[in-house]
Amino acid sequence: MYYLKNNIFSELTKNQKSSLFSFLKSFVKKHGDKECDSILELFIEDEQYYYAQNNPHFEWIIPEFEKELFIKELKILINENLKQLELKEKQRPFLEKQKLIAKEQRKKASEYRMSKQPPTKKQLYYYEKLCKEYNLEKQETKNLSRLDLKNKISEILDNEQQRTKEIRFDKDL
Repeated sequence: MYYLKNNIFSELTKNQKSSLFSFLKSFVKKHGDKECDSILELFIEDEQYYYAQNNPHFEWIIPEFEKELFIKELKILINENLKQLELKEKQRPFLEKQKLIAKEQRKKASEYRMSKQPPTKKQLYYYEKLCKEYNLEKQETKNLSRLDLKNKISEILDNEQQRTKEIRFDKDL
């Protein structure tokens, strides 16, 4: 794409070129299910419509549509954007897998940090509150880490949630 930016639309200014590239990229993404020629026709129709409404995206582009070289370069740019969309779509499973791995690594790092820290006052208070509410025996929390207490709290909540589901199930029968 970088090579393309330097070699096409040489008669346009830097700002014109940049805005055209940006707009066409989003336009092609929006209409990515169509062929190059139909996207080009849609783009030209849109620009002519907005120009007729006195609200053009690009004031300078209407006379450029008469030039064969400009149309040819537009087709090249649209094709390149279509190829990039296709490449992104092919890479999607790989990127999703990378995101999952990164998420797991962040979770492990967070758990490691929590295992080295003492529990917070809120955690201790919440643990005591849960033990009272569910009539559970409160265990010693003096030597526990933040992670240990988090696991104990989630275990209590999971057990109670499971018990609630069983009670509802028994009532339904």
